[in-house]
Amino acid sequence: MTIKLNHDQLDHHAAVSRGDAEARVDEPSLYGAISGQIAVGRHVLQIGEASGGVVREASRTERAHIRPRPTPVLVRPRLIRGLFDRGAELTAALSALDAGLPVEVSGESGIGKTALLRHLAHHPRAASFVDGIVYLHARHHTSADLQQLLFEAFFESDEICKPTDTEIRRGLQDKQALIVLDDVRVSQHELEQVLDIAPRSAFAVATRERCLWGEVRSIALKGLPVDHAVSLLEREMERTVDGIERAAAATLCAAFDGHPRRIMQAAAIAREQGMLLDICARNITPANLVTELMASTDEKQRRALLALAALPGVPLRVQHIAAIADVTDLDPALMLLARRGVIVSSDSRHRLASGIGDQLRRKEDLKPWVNRAITYFTAWSERYRRSPASLLEESDALVRAQQSAADARRWGEVLRIGQLLEGALILGARWGAWAVTLEQCLTAARSTGDRSAEAWALHELGTRALCLGELGKARASLSQAAKQRDASDDAAGAAASRRNLSLVLAPEPESAPQPPGRKPGAGFSVRTESAASVEPRYDLESLPLRQDIQLTLHGSDTSRVGAVILTIILATIVGGFSYWAGLSWDRWNVASIGSFLQRTLGGTTPPARASQPVTAAVDAAASPAPEPVQPAPIPAASELEARGSDPVLTPPVVPPSPTERASILIFTPRPGSVAAGAPTRLCYAVNDAVQARVEPDIGDVPPTSTLNCLRATPARTTTYELTATGRDGHRVRRQLVIIVR
Repeated sequence: MTIKLNHDQLDHHAAVSRGDAEARVDEPSLYGAISGQIAVGRHVLQIGEASGGVVREASRTERAHIRPRPTPVLVRPRLIRGLFDRGAELTAALSALDAGLPVEVSGESGIGKTALLRHLAHHPRAASFVDGIVYLHARHHTSADLQQLLFEAFFESDEICKPTDTEIRRGLQDKQALIVLDDVRVSQHELEQVLDIAPRSAFAVATRERCLWGEVRSIALKGLPVDHAVSLLEREMERTVDGIERAAAATLCAAFDGHPRRIMQAAAIAREQGMLLDICARNITPANLVTELMASTDEKQRRALLALAALPGVPLRVQHIAAIADVTDLDPALMLLARRGVIVSSDSRHRLASGIGDQLRRKEDLKPWVNRAITYFTAWSERYRRSPASLLEESDALVRAQQSAADARRWGEVLRIGQLLEGALILGARWGAWAVTLEQCLTAARSTGDRSAEAWALHELGTRALCLGELGKARASLSQAAKQRDASDDAAGAAASRRNLSLVLAPEPESAPQPPGRKPGAGFSVRTESAASVEPRYDLESLPLRQDIQLTLHGSDTSRVGAVILTIILATIVGGFSYWAGLSWDRWNVASIGSFLQRTLGGTTPPARASQPVTAAVDAAASPAPEPVQPAPIPAASELEARGSDPVLTPPVVPPSPTERASILIFTPRPGSVAAGAPTRLCYAVNDAVQARVEPDIGDVPPTSTLNCLRATPARTTTYELTATGRDGHRVRRQLVIIVR
């Protein structure tokens, strides 16, 4: 989908003098700085508010106008140099595609899966697919995001939009294309979901281990035969192997079982060191290959490899590697490492080759480098927080950095990266990664006891589920978010959650048509609710609770007569039950009976009592239109005896909220990113606390409910934690991160 946003590319903080603690600075947004809206089916999701996303019904002009791209669509990778002895595998793959079967190519890293798929994407017989060829790297994508990427390959829109599952399935239903998915890392069920959305297309996927069964052509790649392996060795050594060395070359290739990447790495060692092949065959074995590769690395190359090992499997741009490694002029070193086969380079990004990361973990302590990567990408995302395109482009690295922060229990960075990244993932329609990020934020908030952040994460998870039509999940998450925000006195947040929640509840179904032969006003009829009376678009779990049996009155004048008769009958029945159950008649006072008759005959509800919860007013304000009020059923006599109150007029008793427990109203930086040596302020407010403390380096602070700001000058990027203790001894905590540039 085309992204059109009017945002500044970078967020620049005003420089603060070291001696001016009260210099005016711009306070960063607590939950990122990206705002905008995205159309999702019949809804529009608006983002940018601190309370979270707000969903509303889309007008006809706001709905996305999706159109197909001109065909054939050609999204192919770069053509590789030659393909050594994969003729049998290529023939098997082409015959399976002609038969309409998906092809799964499996094997260990470096065995040649990508080479085979790239060659297949450029094969002349692939031109027979009328809608084109699409090649995607699937390594870090969820099943949902893979489906989205496939849809974007064939369709476009001028608006920012997220197609629904139905729109994706309908759009790809008749596409006849060759779809190539390289390095798939999803489960069997998720991969089958991707294959099912385009039933008339041919799929070729590469996996580390086989995961598809049944009607599929599985091709397990093995090593190259000796003759072809020697040819590969000659190509990598950039010279011809003569008759004397050919036997040594064959011995070397056989020792590595014809594994293409290992042969290339061994050839690189022999080439750089000027080593004869017979000596190479004696000294280089599969057991010491990685050690020999690493032996000749200098300090700059070593630091670059450690920086890549900090986020394993994530291809990084050179500027990120240089920043984490704290070195300059890194391009020549990376080119040499790629030529040696230590790293794999593609599309201006670099990652470690298989086995290199394991060697580094055995020889080095990677924890400091993981922490450097977390700190760097937190600061980087803070700097580019107003650039959704930049954040989306580096989303793989940011999601991995968030996961590393969670593994290290650095909960402040987990929350901050998630809050900054989610706007780009929403507007970029990467909602699979959005769900992963939100789950990490929810774990961080619960681990630190940050109820405000927990409510925000629940709100966003519920909002996402609402837009995707997962109404059961939406109702559960949004209801929980609204309750927590009520408990924290966050009126604006609770109203936002209830506003989205109002879209989950289904409207009342329209009145059933009159059966043939029935005249209006002919008494009343009994109607049973069933699933068939509900529109298919609503989840049955999301329907509001109502009685299975409803009384439907026909006519205008005769309906009241029937209602009087019904009321008398019901009063007689209740009186009999009350007499036998020993229920005293003073509980059914005249006012109660009069109120019941007024509701039955007049169709109006009694005025709300002053003791009703305030949240009812918030619900009414958040709802787009009031729903018809269903008559309350008359409870049984035993229930009346237990309640001892009027069933129609008495509201539910709301238990008082605890006053002994402390809560944190706010804990925010001003600003959250400073230059080295520059001051910032930590502003906080707590409620019902007897003690408050900020760590590190600050200590006890006044437990005030009014905003109080503390001066801090961190020497490096620091996570501060505010702890508030209530009268009951329970402690609540909240973290924030100050980025030092």
